[in-house]
Amino acid sequence: MNISLTRSMALVAVCAALSVGCATSDVRNAGVGAVGGAVVGAVAGGSAVTGAVVGAVAGAVIGRVVANGRERDVYSDGNGGRYWVDEDGRRHAVR
Repeated sequence: MNISLTRSMALVAVCAALSVGCATSDVRNAGVGAVGGAVVGAVAGGSAVTGAVVGAVAGAVIGRVVANGRERDVYSDGNGGRYWVDEDGRRHAVR
């Protein structure tokens, strides 16, 4: 096994371990995205680290827009703020 494959596998293992213990969904989604990005980056012959960074950003953004497998409707409050409404009718700011 060559060094880059070993490093990639170690990075994937670390990212997977970190994503399991995350408390918030945004961090969990970023962790899952990082693992997926690292795997794709390593398999595609690119950098696993770059893939992990891109995957983490994508996972966090997608997780912010999608909740429980459903896409969130994002509204504007007329003052430049954006929010989404949960099942209980509570507003949550989009950051």
